[in-house]
Amino acid sequence: MSLPRFLVLPDAVRDGAATVGGEELAHMRKVLRLKPGARVLLWDGAGTEHEALIRAYEGGVANMTVVRSYHPERESPLAVTLAQAVGKGDKMDWIVEKSTELGVACVAPFFSSHTVPRYDGDKGGRRRERWRKIAAAAARQSGRTRIPEVRKPDGFEAVLARDWQCEARLLLWEGASEQGLASLREELGTLRSVLVMVGPEGGFSEEEASQAAAHGFHTVGLGRRILRTETAAVAAVCTVQLLWGDLG
Repeated sequence: MSLPRFLVLPDAVRDGAATVGGEELAHMRKVLRLKPGARVLLWDGAGTEHEALIRAYEGGVANMTVVRSYHPERESPLAVTLAQAVGKGDKMDWIVEKSTELGVACVAPFFSSHTVPRYDGDKGGRRRERWRKIAAAAARQSGRTRIPEVRKPDGFEAVLARDWQCEARLLLWEGASEQGLASLREELGTLRSVLVMVGPEGGFSEEEASQAAAHGFHTVGLGRRILRTETAAVAAVCTVQLLWGDLG
């Protein structure tokens, strides 16, 4: 039976001991009702896991004894950055959750000319914090050892101009249906990092597709059918993980 997992900060584990507090402590003590002596798994969201025993509940924290620490290999060898146009309603919540399960390293929300929702600074900050929590929960559920970065929402032009340090940059556009993702495998060879840019419900305009091409993006399609933005995001991440990552 798998051990219950609890997220801790890296500096909460040192010299064979660890502490768990906040929401994780509440889940440990009040929801799961774990008693001293129970064995659990601590993970720091940055690649390390610790098998530990609950020693005692005191001072508003759970004091733990670390039995062993290790670095499991569950992350994809392909660093995927998903630049996703913000969709209506809770679509972005779903995209963050599913792309985390599929192994993305970073989610970068943005606004383009056809994007309907627009967030000011405060609302954008609250949304980002919500997406970060969703990413952390999805990483826990899927057994990942790293939590993807969730960037603050930005503009289309800013995403194009940023130096992403990715070996390939792809923009999904229905106007490029003849050039599919799979056809790029031979052209691009082995990849260790890729940026995938997915548009909103209304897609990208021709001008935006041209701008992306001028910035070195490959404009590619996902087939003959037009997909919803949330479907396109998942299909794109699945495809690049299948072609260059660890899916399949």
